[in-house]
Amino acid sequence: MTQKTNNLIADPGSFRDPSGRVYQWGDRIIRGLDSAALEDYEKLSNEKFFIRAIEKEKIIATKPVTSEELSECKNFTGNDTWAGFVEHEKIPFISYPYEWSFSMLRDAALLQLDVIERAYHAGWSLKDATPYNIQWRGTKPVFIDTPSFQQRVEGEQWGGYRQFCMLFLNPLMIKAHLDISHNDLLRASLDGLTPPEAARYFRGFSRLKKGVLTNVFFPAMIENSISKRERDAVPAKKRTGGSHSDAMVIGLIQQMKRLVASLKHPIEHTDWSRYENTHSYQDDDFKDKEEFVRRHAGTRHRSTIWDIGCNTGHFSKISSEFADHVISIDGDHDAIEQLYQREKQQENSNILPLNLNLANLSPAQGWAHKERRAFDDRSKPELILCLALIHHIRLSANIPCALFLDWLHSLQSEVIIEFVDRTDDMVIKLLSNKKEQYEDYSLDIFESQVKERFEIIDQRDLKGGTRRIYMLQPK
Repeated sequence: MTQKTNNLIADPGSFRDPSGRVYQWGDRIIRGLDSAALEDYEKLSNEKFFIRAIEKEKIIATKPVTSEELSECKNFTGNDTWAGFVEHEKIPFISYPYEWSFSMLRDAALLQLDVIERAYHAGWSLKDATPYNIQWRGTKPVFIDTPSFQQRVEGEQWGGYRQFCMLFLNPLMIKAHLDISHNDLLRASLDGLTPPEAARYFRGFSRLKKGVLTNVFFPAMIENSISKRERDAVPAKKRTGGSHSDAMVIGLIQQMKRLVASLKHPIEHTDWSRYENTHSYQDDDFKDKEEFVRRHAGTRHRSTIWDIGCNTGHFSKISSEFADHVISIDGDHDAIEQLYQREKQQENSNILPLNLNLANLSPAQGWAHKERRAFDDRSKPELILCLALIHHIRLSANIPCALFLDWLHSLQSEVIIEFVDRTDDMVIKLLSNKKEQYEDYSLDIFESQVKERFEIIDQRDLKGGTRRIYMLQPK
């Protein structure tokens, strides 16, 4: 969350590259650079490919910042640590690849490859190829790590190839070819899947799927061979990859672009991915719900709205008219995939779709549990939509309503929440095969729990009284 301070605050996830460090200064994003990175940036900023990519919003807008300007920071000590500083355009919400749908990860991969190819054509290279260097403006990916650019050394191979495969290609192929969740794989391993690890997923004829032999099995065989030769007792020796011409490297990148673009994962529709057609409302009731959301979301313009349990984003779209940014999350991958594919067709969508398990939101991860921040520690929503979700939280995920309301209250945001009563056909369906009948799940108990934490600003019955929607203000 934005910290109101006049200090430069180091980003806890920006420490692995010794050539620079990212800081937050109020609402501004500052990056310190060492002398080599600063020299590269000064040359890079005059390159046509870099300027065009910024104009096309493929690379984050960046400009120099003087020490005189930074002297306004209380803890600024001059250039003792860094040779110089640049400022980046601020990204509305930081997300991670284990929260992206298949098409989002694929589009981020294609942007990464496009940036690399353009750089090589201009005599530059990138020292890494990680999806953590890609972020989103709505549904448009943007490359954010300008110190990754360095002037190409003649004969040098594509240094980021292995990392690209580990964090982009292998998860994409496992999802496309085997229908195994790339989200779970990337969340479990922040560094991605090595070729030997990825090879274990492909058995039998799946090994013959497009791209698997070349980019998974052959590299896995080589790595296993090297591992056997280079045991602890074996003297260290420097490995060489041979000389690679510009044409060879560019050819590999272009081949990888064709492979990534060819990977598909068709949407297998569920009730949630067809929500706009399969919801259990009659037309008049659904219009009443839309009117309630539109009226309360539209009382003022907000910076950020969260729509949790968004399905295919019908109410995200309504609320997006009244906010700078809408973060739309749902645990159904194909519902989020459908939302992303729809919104990416819009010119300036301000909706960021994310695929998260609502009962197990992304935690703080990485070094000291600070490198990758917890989902609810990255921004402060001014309004949260929580529609037709509470029965899934209580009856499917077994999370008591009181605990869920505690979490909502901790965010200190206004909330539009819909309670689905026991008499509703969806709750009857959820309870039909359950031994536990959740006697604590009732409208009266829920409303009393709400009143302990929130002021009820407005409410309305829906579906003949089997549902009730509330506008809440935190106490």
